[in-house]
Amino acid sequence: MSAPNVHPHGELHNPDTAHEATDISMRAIVSFVILLTGVTIAIQGAMYGVFRVLARVESASDPEVSPLATPANEAPAEPRLQTTPWADLKTLRAEETSYLHGYGWIDQQAGVARIPIDRAKELLLQKGLAVRQGPVDPSEGTSIAATGESTGGRNLPAGAADTSTPSAGGSAAPPKKSGGGQ
Repeated sequence: MSAPNVHPHGELHNPDTAHEATDISMRAIVSFVILLTGVTIAIQGAMYGVFRVLARVESASDPEVSPLATPANEAPAEPRLQTTPWADLKTLRAEETSYLHGYGWIDQQAGVARIPIDRAKELLLQKGLAVRQGPVDPSEGTSIAATGESTGGRNLPAGAADTSTPSAGGSAAPPKKSGGGQ
C-alpha cells in the first residue's frame, strides 16, 4: 500500500471549529417561504382582477360596429389583397404568353380575330406599314425644327429616306438665346 496523503503543513482538521446547529432558525426559513408564497398568490390574484376590469373597460369603450362592415366569418368584397402574389404573377404571365402566341376571337360577330405575334410580325414585314396617301408638305419631316404638328412619320414612305427640305424661312439651326448672350 502507498503512504497516506499527508499535507506539508500537517493535518488540516481544526478541532476548535465544528458545525453549529443553533445558527440557523428553521422556523424563520419556513415562515419566510410561506409568507413569500402568500404574497405571490395575492399579487397574482390582484393582477387577474386588474386584467378583468381592464377587459371590461375596453369592451365598454369599443366603437359600435357599422352595419356595412363584413361579418368576421365572411370574406371581404372584391378586390381583395393578394395572398400569393408570386403565384398570381405566374398565372398572369402564362395567360399573357398564351394570348400572345395563340389564335382567338376578339369579336366573332364582327369577324375580328387575333393571331400569334410572330405571325403578325411576318405579315407586317411582307405587307409593310400603311402610309397616308396625298400630297406631302415639303416643310414636314425630320430634318427641320418641329412646327408643333405630330405626324408620327405617317407621311414618309416605308423604307425611303426623308427628302424634305427646309422652307426659305426655316432653319435647321436652333434659335439663338435672348438676353445678350452670344
